[in-house]
Amino acid sequence: MNKYVVASAPGKLMLLGEHAVVYGHPSLVTAVDLRISARAERLDQDQIIVESSLLDRPHDYPLAIALDADLKEVPKGISFVLATIQVLFAEFSLSAGLKITTAGPKISYGLGSSSAVTVATTKAIDALFDLNLTKKQIFQYSYQAVLDVQGAASGFDVAAAAYGGTLYYAGNGETIRPLQLDTLPVVIGYSGSKVGTVSLVAQVAELREQFPEFVAQAFDMIRDLVGRAEVAINNGDWALLGQLLNLNQGLLDSLGVNSQQLAQLIYASREVGVFGAKLSGAGGGDCMFAVVSDSHTQAVIEAIEAAGGQHVDLPLQAEGARIDDVG
Repeated sequence: MNKYVVASAPGKLMLLGEHAVVYGHPSLVTAVDLRISARAERLDQDQIIVESSLLDRPHDYPLAIALDADLKEVPKGISFVLATIQVLFAEFSLSAGLKITTAGPKISYGLGSSSAVTVATTKAIDALFDLNLTKKQIFQYSYQAVLDVQGAASGFDVAAAAYGGTLYYAGNGETIRPLQLDTLPVVIGYSGSKVGTVSLVAQVAELREQFPEFVAQAFDMIRDLVGRAEVAINNGDWALLGQLLNLNQGLLDSLGVNSQQLAQLIYASREVGVFGAKLSGAGGGDCMFAVVSDSHTQAVIEAIEAAGGQHVDLPLQAEGARIDDVG
């Protein structure tokens, strides 16, 4: 019987489908090797202890938390961990003492730390208690935990953390289809500002309520772009993918989720000869990316930095949730 298990899960980079994915439309996402880890340890005493370095103001001591604690009353960096424990303990009638210790990079660049810590916690508990969960089940239980915390979520980031690689994702997880790729020639730029996804999703929801026909048409076009982009990626047609990215960016602009800093990075990239460039995620800040040829990669990196951004040098198509250590 394992006394402890350390698991980790990657972040994500949304390629196409932002905001439309919230309403069940498809998206394309790739896992980014920005890993969050969770160490699950059995305790002799019957209590739940959570320790996290991912808090805005990390505690110098572990927090003992009641299993039935209100998720709204615990620090945000711990709420996803506690929600995961609640979901799995209820589903599998677990009652043992448990300590979860999470860790990861101080800067996540908006690339999915919440989903990664949730999936890493699920994976660690899975191995610690020999639950033998499939990737689909790890996704499902993790997605439920995220919903318990946030109230609403599309789940594409959870899927990326659970499965890894590059995925076609639709219908709030009804369809998760891995793409078989050797490479994905992308350069990532960080705008320097971290934004909250929930407020931007609410902003688009308000626009959708005000202009339902327009937003519905925009989402339909995004859906079609995602379908064509999947074919382009499978064929390695990066020039076509770039055109589709630019079209998707135009639709995101119309939804009002771009920012001046992101736009500067996007256009700076385009001016030095990329196939295409767009923001990634909810918008308002965080990251953009460009699809480039090898001969233009360095020029794009320099253009992003000259425009005030930061080049994020992280491998794509990262491995999904995995076990890193057992003792």
